[in-house]
Amino acid sequence: MTIDSKQVQALMRGLAIAGLVALLAACATKPEIRTQTAPALDILKYQSFGFVEHPDTDKAGYTTLTTRYLKDAVTREMLSRGYTQSGQPDLLINFSAGSKDKVEGNPWPDVGVGWGRYSRGWGWGGTFGGRDIRTVTEGSLTIDVVDQQHRELIWSGTAKGRVTGKDEDNPQPAIDKAVSAIFEKYPKQPLVANVANK
Repeated sequence: MTIDSKQVQALMRGLAIAGLVALLAACATKPEIRTQTAPALDILKYQSFGFVEHPDTDKAGYTTLTTRYLKDAVTREMLSRGYTQSGQPDLLINFSAGSKDKVEGNPWPDVGVGWGRYSRGWGWGGTFGGRDIRTVTEGSLTIDVVDQQHRELIWSGTAKGRVTGKDEDNPQPAIDKAVSAIFEKYPKQPLVANVANK
C-alpha cells in the first residue's frame, strides 16, 4: 500500500484539529478572573494598607493557614505597587474563599484514524463524539479592598477555577498564583516615587 502526500497532509490536518480541541478543553480549567471597581475611583489618594481584624477566611475564630498564605501573597503584591503596610492604613483588605463540587461534561474527540479503500482511492476517517462526565471541585477566592475612612469597597477581584487534590494537599502555591492573577487586574498607579524614596 502506498500513501501519497495529499493523504499524509489530510491525516496530519485531522490530528492537528483533534489536538486543538484537547488543548482548548485544557485551557478551560485555568482560573477565571473578574473584578469590580468603584465608580470614579481615585487610586492615587491611597498610600497604605492593612488587613481587616477578622477576615472571612477566619470564620472559626482563629487565624487559618489560608489567611496566613493570603496575607503573605497580598502583602507582596501591595508592596510591589508602592504601598506601605500600616497599623492606621488608608486601605483595609479582606479575603473570602469557598469551594463547591459540580458535575462537568466535556466533549472529547474520538479520533479514529484508519486507511480504507474508497471509490476514489485511499483515505482516512475521524469522528468527534463521546463525553467525559466527572465531578470536580471549583474553588473561588475573593479579595476586597476597602476605603478605611469611609468603609466603602473600592475594588474587588475574584478568581474561580478547578481545585485539584495537589492544591488541597499544598495550597500555598495555588494561593500565590491566584493572588498574582487577581492583582494583574488591579488599577495601575504611579507610586514609584514612594518606592524610590525608601
